[in-house]
Amino acid sequence: MRAIAPGKIIISGEHSVVYGSPALAVAVNIHAHCEVRPMLEPSVHFYLDNYGRLAECSLSELEELRLAIDESYQAYLLGQKQIVEVLPKPGQLYLYAIAGLFSAHDLPVGSGLEIHLKSDIPMRSGMGSSAATVAAVLAAVAGFYGVELDKMALFRFTSHTERLQHGCNSTIDPMVTVHGGLVRMENAQVETREELPELNWYLVNSGEPEVSTGQCVAEVRRKFGKSTIWNEFHSIITGLEQAFLCRDVGALKEYLFRNHQLLVDIGVVPGTVQRFVEDLRSRYNAVGKVSGAGAVFGEKAGFLLVQSDEPVTELCQEYGFPVTRLQCDPLGVRLC
Repeated sequence: MRAIAPGKIIISGEHSVVYGSPALAVAVNIHAHCEVRPMLEPSVHFYLDNYGRLAECSLSELEELRLAIDESYQAYLLGQKQIVEVLPKPGQLYLYAIAGLFSAHDLPVGSGLEIHLKSDIPMRSGMGSSAATVAAVLAAVAGFYGVELDKMALFRFTSHTERLQHGCNSTIDPMVTVHGGLVRMENAQVETREELPELNWYLVNSGEPEVSTGQCVAEVRRKFGKSTIWNEFHSIITGLEQAFLCRDVGALKEYLFRNHQLLVDIGVVPGTVQRFVEDLRSRYNAVGKVSGAGAVFGEKAGFLLVQSDEPVTELCQEYGFPVTRLQCDPLGVRLC
């Protein structure tokens, strides 16, 4: 039994969502893949591509493991543990997800499972790799046992598991990878849109930032926490959503560029990336913006979202930035 789940790209709202503005994200054609095979031994053996066996647990001990991790998470909520201590061993995130499925659906603990996971989604990229891998594993295991999980049930399982990574229930990453398409989140309210236009999107990698997401968020809060600039972000995000859905490429480019300028204003777009975006406009009549937290120092800002009517390969080569053509994934996690 096989399943795939897409990664995601933030179109807009990376920093402003913290201050009450909406965030727009879209599922893209970069996936996590999971395959489940039967095994005589009554255990779960979990394999990660290019790593080998990541974790194992007997089926009879899955529930005990789940309860122990829940207890550890409660200790984190009480301030008695750090979030990194909740899952002390590699692979426990996935064993926990599987254990929840076994518990909720009273699955048999006779023969075992061999689970193989491969992900094309870069880790620590802001593309939701963790949520996608969890969703793919859950979908594949549920399919293996003939359990029919609707999208909302799969979202809840994924979000509940992801809280062990992030310290609180995660919303947008699980929602995007499960539902696919365009997702809008505002004040914890989520809307999904499955029918999407095919536009000319590229994902450009400017390099891993020298600063963490947390450091970026803290520095932006220090300088702009009480600023009215977030009202401008709100207006742009609303316009972006309409332009995106109406296939108005001219308006889309204008809103994306204005979004980029606001990110420059709050100090998360390094000079090299600013010059790259300027070259996009002058040479291709294209537009780009940081997709993620960016960077408050250094010259690398992670991934950029680019909209261009023609390939931008030559410019990316000049800057040494790898580039990938993107397509929207309207389907979300599914068996294959």
